[in-house]
Amino acid sequence: MVYLVTTENRLVDTSYKIISVEESLKLLSTLSIVGLDTETSGLDCHNDTLLSLQLGCYDFQVVVDCTKINILLYKDYLESNREFLFWNAKFDLKWLYKYNIIPKKVYDGYLAEKLMYLGYPSGYHSMSLKSAGEQYLNIELDKTIRGQIIWKGLTDDVIIYAAKDVQYLEKIKNAQYKELSKKELLTAIEYENKFVLALAYEEFCGVKLDQEKWLNKMKSDKAALNEAETALNNFIINLAKTDNNFKKFTFINTQGDLFEGFDLTPKCTINWNSAQQVIEVFTLLGFNLLSKDKKTGQMKSSVDAKIIKPQKDLSPIAPIYLKYKAAQKVVSTYGQNVLDQVDKKTGRLYTQFNQLGADTTRITSGGTDGKKEYINFLNMPSDEMTRSCFVAELNNNWISIDYVGQETYLMASIANDKAILKELNEGSGDIHSLTAYMTYKEIPRDTPIKEVKKKYHNLRQEAKGIEFSINYGGNADTIARNKGIPLEEANKIYNEYMSGFKGLKKYQNFRRKDWFDKGYILLSPLTGHKAFIYDYEDLKTTQESFKEPGFWDYYREMKKNSPMCDTVQNVKHFFKRKSENERCSINFPIQAAGSFCLRVSMINFFEWLRKENLLFKVLICITPYDEFDVEAPKGIAERVALKLKEFMVKAGAYFCDKCKLDADISYDKNGYLPTYWIH
Repeated sequence: MVYLVTTENRLVDTSYKIISVEESLKLLSTLSIVGLDTETSGLDCHNDTLLSLQLGCYDFQVVVDCTKINILLYKDYLESNREFLFWNAKFDLKWLYKYNIIPKKVYDGYLAEKLMYLGYPSGYHSMSLKSAGEQYLNIELDKTIRGQIIWKGLTDDVIIYAAKDVQYLEKIKNAQYKELSKKELLTAIEYENKFVLALAYEEFCGVKLDQEKWLNKMKSDKAALNEAETALNNFIINLAKTDNNFKKFTFINTQGDLFEGFDLTPKCTINWNSAQQVIEVFTLLGFNLLSKDKKTGQMKSSVDAKIIKPQKDLSPIAPIYLKYKAAQKVVSTYGQNVLDQVDKKTGRLYTQFNQLGADTTRITSGGTDGKKEYINFLNMPSDEMTRSCFVAELNNNWISIDYVGQETYLMASIANDKAILKELNEGSGDIHSLTAYMTYKEIPRDTPIKEVKKKYHNLRQEAKGIEFSINYGGNADTIARNKGIPLEEANKIYNEYMSGFKGLKKYQNFRRKDWFDKGYILLSPLTGHKAFIYDYEDLKTTQESFKEPGFWDYYREMKKNSPMCDTVQNVKHFFKRKSENERCSINFPIQAAGSFCLRVSMINFFEWLRKENLLFKVLICITPYDEFDVEAPKGIAERVALKLKEFMVKAGAYFCDKCKLDADISYDKNGYLPTYWIH
């Protein structure tokens, strides 16, 4: 049965019954598990209108006409100890937060689906409520009305449609729970259901932008881009004076101009945004530009920064070009488009967060809602000028706290590498120096690690790249590619590294096998999160075929005579996927542990803010992976900062139990909490 709560006079309709607020609350009081959904005039909770709130179960549904009924009349009910069931809770929660309504216990069926298909390609499995109804209950939920709600309002068919969205939520949850249990994901969904309350709050809060500062930043960014482009042009002009191969890239206007006269200064004709033109230049300069196209798998020429960087010593143009590409990205990604998205009413900038955006469970930011391309908060440039544009509201302080060396500490703890742990727990903590010492035998064996930075600075710098190459599943090929050195030299570096870090080697060897034994990558034994190998059964079948008599003889023959045949392509695909999954199996648990540190810290911090009645006073603004950026009233900001740090360190100790993962609060030069992002 469908009930409508409204003060509007409506024609009698047998499809629903009009009742009062009091009657609806009495009816709903019988439920301990409640389906919840909203209908809105748009996607923006700060500017659009909440049209209705739907509450109920399979037997009955209550549709509250929020254009006529004050939703705050349901605040006590919505903040009770009942469990509220959502589909994509983050969206609906923001609309409740608009009215300072904070549910305590939620279940998000959408997140449950995401968990069960973490690791699968996007689009492999539909995450919609309609699809869940078909999959679990064999029912079809009509969604044809959804797009009409904005202009239709709460018509009779909209009311019935809205009610249907909560009718089946409990039945779907019960069916999902069986699947979650089979996949051992019940603990994981508990974490995600708690985290969505906090993440929705962060999305709701947004961040204040000093628009005047941002305009100045844009001018500076444009000047940096022009400077880099001028440097590139001058390089080519000067090169053309001594190398005839480059004269075709310059032009002298010998005909002059009626108004401006003659200008015999050479001009560079290269469009530095044209990959075709830049490829020609770098090829002439001796760069190896071949790389594998991710989509086609074929080799092609590219002038991406990752191709040029390892060869930066080939020509002085390389660092200039890399500087140009970096400046170009800043101008195009973080310029006027950011100003255009500042909310005119609040003066704040808002984005979208995807709670399980990466297979490691890390949140992602940005994306589109079909109309608007949101800013990626998590990839914001870290230079001082950019960050200073993000400010606290008047009479607030900005709180920035980040983990100290998070990935190194997590890697050491998870891999249980004695050498790294000893340096972190008992030594200087300088892992780059330790890496240099382990890898480069030209450093005398009696050199204290704390002296490596001073005495062998260059080798220590080189060690940073080696760590990045190896620690997350790379090998000698990776080192050779990243550093632009011969494979023989890279092999020596790799072997020395692994002989020095035996715990890391043992961990990586285990991880390279474990994913194939299980069919998934266990992201954390503490939470139960898993990244599934979507084609696991196919890979097993292919591997079994290798055991068939004569298989490899047939393969070698076909590779020579018919390289595009199914057999050759299947083998190629198998080893490509095997290599990918081995790297992921090594990398993902470390990345995931960092994600869980953030999740658990944020869950505890959010609940503390609720308990202290500080929600909507203390705002969670930006959380770039290992860092919290929060603003709080000046009178309590220091207390809030210390409490947040306490939660971060406590979460760190849970996921990093063999060494202390600490966190630092950023203060200004006078030792006070700032009013803008200074980290």
